[in-house]
Amino acid sequence: MREFLAAAGHELRNPLTTISGYAQLARIGHPSSERMREEAFGRMSTEVERMTSLIDELVLLSELDLGQSLRVRCVDLAELCRDAVTAARDCHPEHPVRLLVAPGEHTVAGDPLRLHQVVANLLANARTHTPPGTTTTLGLGTEDDHRVIEVTDDGPGVPDALRARIFDRFVRGEGAGGGGSTGSGLGLSIVAAIAAAHGGTVTLEPSDRGAWFRVRLPAGP
Repeated sequence: MREFLAAAGHELRNPLTTISGYAQLARIGHPSSERMREEAFGRMSTEVERMTSLIDELVLLSELDLGQSLRVRCVDLAELCRDAVTAARDCHPEHPVRLLVAPGEHTVAGDPLRLHQVVANLLANARTHTPPGTTTTLGLGTEDDHRVIEVTDDGPGVPDALRARIFDRFVRGEGAGGGGSTGSGLGLSIVAAIAAAHGGTVTLEPSDRGAWFRVRLPAGP
């Protein structure tokens, strides 16, 4: 808990420091500084959005840690995956996404909002860490009384140094361009926490090329 709070405080301090700096620039009243003020306001807005997203993720993780009840109902994972893929294609056409759904039923007892977040986070993770044009495949099937969601891509894959810690909080890899870490480092830890709250698991599988994430959820109801 101490490590988590220290890391969370560090992550929140960064956007606050940026906002403080740009707020001072925005206070400059000379007419020649108008363009600089507009840029400062834009940067502050971006950092506020970033900090809001981070706080939302931290609140979700704390709720899952405390075992707060999920809003459970019968969820059709096939419909959920189709919706997630449609949104990804519409918003990020530069990253092709394929959907493969095996024949049969694909229902689980779960929280539809949280399960959608599992799929959306895995697709976002693939998009963030692969260059434009990389194909991501979302697969859905059944195995040993479990529904299986798989997200694979043909990108550069996960570095060996990160594989053992990939689901830890605040663990971040490099972006597609290799220009430094990206995101909050909470996306995959949220996937793991939601899967566990549903009695399931998520794993990073060995792969010759790209990344291969596998979520197993108890079939039902």
